[in-house]
Amino acid sequence: MLGRICVRSASRLASSKRSFATEAVVARYKEHGRPENVLQLEKQTLPSAGKNQVLVKMLMAPINPSDINMIEGTYPILPTLPATGGNEGLAQVVEVGSDVKGIKINDLVLPSKPGLGTWTSHALLSETDLIKLPDSAASVKPEYLASLSVNPATALRLLDDFVELKSGDVIIQNAANSMVGLSVMQIAHSRGIKTINIIRNRPGSQQLIEQMKQYGGYIVVTEDFLNTPEFKRLISDLPKPKLALNGAGGPTVAEMARILGENGTIVTYGAMSRKPVTLPASPFLFKNISLKGFWLSKWIQQHSQAERTAMYSQLVDLINAGKLRMWLERHDLSKISEAVRRAQEPMRDRKVVLVLDK
Repeated sequence: MLGRICVRSASRLASSKRSFATEAVVARYKEHGRPENVLQLEKQTLPSAGKNQVLVKMLMAPINPSDINMIEGTYPILPTLPATGGNEGLAQVVEVGSDVKGIKINDLVLPSKPGLGTWTSHALLSETDLIKLPDSAASVKPEYLASLSVNPATALRLLDDFVELKSGDVIIQNAANSMVGLSVMQIAHSRGIKTINIIRNRPGSQQLIEQMKQYGGYIVVTEDFLNTPEFKRLISDLPKPKLALNGAGGPTVAEMARILGENGTIVTYGAMSRKPVTLPASPFLFKNISLKGFWLSKWIQQHSQAERTAMYSQLVDLINAGKLRMWLERHDLSKISEAVRRAQEPMRDRKVVLVLDK
C-alpha cells in the first residue's frame, strides 16, 4: 500500500533544507513522431527548489492516448520541444521553497494541468503546478492515484455535468470497457443508475462481459448485438436512457441516439475508432435530443483548484469505499519503448502505468 511506501521513504528522501542537486532520469523527445522512435531516456541535473518551487519524486504515471497524440504532434495542446512525455502521474514532495505555503514535504500530489511532463524520476515545479491529495489517499494503491486525474475524473464530469440523474435512471455508453467507460459504469452503479454498456466485437468478449457485470454493468453487449430482437427485448422493461456517452465514434452513436429517450443528451468525449459521428435527422426532429462535447483540459482551465481538489477527494472516497476499481499494468520507465508500444496495442484490458521511482 502507498502509505507504507511513503513512511519508508520519508526519512531517506525528505529534507526542507537541501543544498545539493538531484539527478533525474527523464523520457524526452526532441521531435514529433511515433513515441517508440522519438522517446529517449536522458539524465538531467535539477537544482534545489527556489522560493516558490517544489521538488517532487515521481512515483508512477500512466500512458494515456493524449500522451501518445502529444508526442505525435496531433494533440490540441503541445509543449515546446524538447519535451518530457506524460501529463498525468503521482508524486511525493521531497523539498519545498521558502515561500511555498500550501504543500509540505512528503505530501502526495498530482499535476494541476497538462503539459508538465510526468515521465521522469524527479521534477522541479512551481507550487501552482501541483494539487495536494487528501490524507485519505495514503491508503490507495499508487497506480490508482497516478491514474486518477484523467479517466475517472472525466467519468465523474460526464455523470455530473450534463443531465440530472437519480437512482433508477438509465444511461447508455459505447467504449464501455475503456478506463473512462469502466469508471462511468462503476460510479453510476454506486448511485443506483443502470448502465447499458456497448463494447466492440472481439475475441474473448463473453469473459469481458461477465467481468464487467460483476463490477456494476447492468447490461453489457457487443456492437453486433444492438440490432437484434434479443437486445430490444433485453431493454424493453427499462426506462429510456437520459444520457448517451460517446467515446468511440462510428455507427454505434446512431444506435445510441435511436435508443435515447425524449430530450436525451449525447456527449462525445473521445473518438477511439477515429470514425466520424454520423446521425440521422429523426432523433433531433422527433425526440429533441442534444449533442454536446466534453474535453477535460477545457474543464480544468475553467474551474478553480479548489473545485479540482474536491473532485479528486470524491474519487479517492469512492476508491476507499470499494466502489471504484481500475485495471492497470505496471512497466518500468527503463523500458519506455516497450511500454509505449504496449499502450498502443488494440484490445488491451489494462492501462499501462510507468513505475518511475526505481
